[in-house]
Amino acid sequence: MVLARPLTYAAVSGLMLLLTACEPNKQPNNQALVLPRLATPHVTDQTQAAGFALVLSDNGGGCQLQVGKTAPPTWLKPMAPCYFMKSPGAATVQVYRHNKTTAVVAVVGTPVKGNRCGQEVQGLIIKDGAVTPSAYIMQGSVHCAAQGLQNFQYDLFAQ
Repeated sequence: MVLARPLTYAAVSGLMLLLTACEPNKQPNNQALVLPRLATPHVTDQTQAAGFALVLSDNGGGCQLQVGKTAPPTWLKPMAPCYFMKSPGAATVQVYRHNKTTAVVAVVGTPVKGNRCGQEVQGLIIKDGAVTPSAYIMQGSVHCAAQGLQNFQYDLFAQ
């Protein structure tokens, strides 16, 4: 009899805990995991190409290009972090000479699993003393910064 009273309290307490945990109106939380972002923009990659200092930054999840120190930053289509495409087997940025007056540098972003890999690539057209993001965005496959691109892919950006 002495042991029955504490067991009754334990059973009732356990039942109350179970009933409060199973709320009928509560919906399961199926939201995607959102990774924390740094509050301030930070540099993800930088290079010198055709006489320009080019800097890529992660600004709240967006990829931002800074050309030199005085020009206003430009938003790019790929999401951050974004990186310049490197020459295969080298640590230098791949600069494609489209013709005598035009150079093209590629930026990979919208990250997927892998080291500096993404599913969107945008070109930066360097011509007539200006750097302009390409209208064409390569999508639909995974590209990694260390693997570079083929010449015909750079031609698509320059059109």
